[in-house]
Amino acid sequence: MSLAWTRISIGAALITGTLALLAADVAIDERLGAAVSPCFWLLLLAVLALAAWETGRMLRLKGHPCRPGVATAFTAILVACAWAEVTDRASGGASAGPVSLARWSHVAGLNAYVMALALLVLLVYTLEVVAVERPGLVGTKPRSAGATPGGDMGRAATSAAWTILTVLSVGLLGTFLARVRFFPGPYGWSGLAYLLLVLGTVKVGDIGAWAIGSTLGRHALVPTLSPKKTWEGLGGGMAGGVAAALAIGCGWLGFSWGAMALFGLAVSAAGVLGDLGESLIKRACGVKDSGPIPGFGGALDILDSLLGAAPVAYFALVLLTGEAQ
Repeated sequence: MSLAWTRISIGAALITGTLALLAADVAIDERLGAAVSPCFWLLLLAVLALAAWETGRMLRLKGHPCRPGVATAFTAILVACAWAEVTDRASGGASAGPVSLARWSHVAGLNAYVMALALLVLLVYTLEVVAVERPGLVGTKPRSAGATPGGDMGRAATSAAWTILTVLSVGLLGTFLARVRFFPGPYGWSGLAYLLLVLGTVKVGDIGAWAIGSTLGRHALVPTLSPKKTWEGLGGGMAGGVAAALAIGCGWLGFSWGAMALFGLAVSAAGVLGDLGESLIKRACGVKDSGPIPGFGGALDILDSLLGAAPVAYFALVLLTGEAQ
């Protein structure tokens, strides 16, 4: 089986499985009479946590200090913050437990995401200070006899930076997918239509870039960072993203042609940046893929463009609808 056919077949299976889970949520929510959407939340938690773990593990295996466990845990915490925020809004602030805590923090002027990230920074600083002063206690190899602590300090600072960057680039950006999924609007399905708009724009753009780039690509876009990416592929990806945005946004959601053309361009461009940012990390590690899936790599490789596109899509929806989550 050729790599192209493997990529197509696995891609089709992933898309079909994702759509099946989203459709199952519609049936569950209708039956319960509430926007519970367990399949979406479990899928988001699984793929973001796996992507964070892949990133941290890839960095450590290639000699870049990082704390994959901390990055994965705080990515999961950010997903929990998104869940509490969405559930609290759906319940009108009447829920108990973690949701009421999220409501209290909101009323008190505290943002759960900001507090979680502040805790992340403080925890990472604590771990790295201990790693320098007491090597071996927190997952750092003891210092060899006669070695100076300067190298340990540099390694600790690098570990802190990579760990925090992993949480920001995977966990924080990834939670915007939940903001899009539960974006308020008149189109029903608790924002599912908006999520499909974003997924369609990004993934059709990815397919267009791969198809045009692999067949007609001649001029390298970023030869040092990603030699196979071409200007022709970029054009194909942007065209595919705009076409998908027009088809879904105009044909289904009733947006204007001009608005969806701009939406498609902005979201597709952000997706390219997400892809290139992930490529930057992989090149720093000297690897091609973050995981073992043929033609795809790992969860990070599948998510990269969506991680870049999700915040831009959310901001665009706020501007287009005048709503905010």
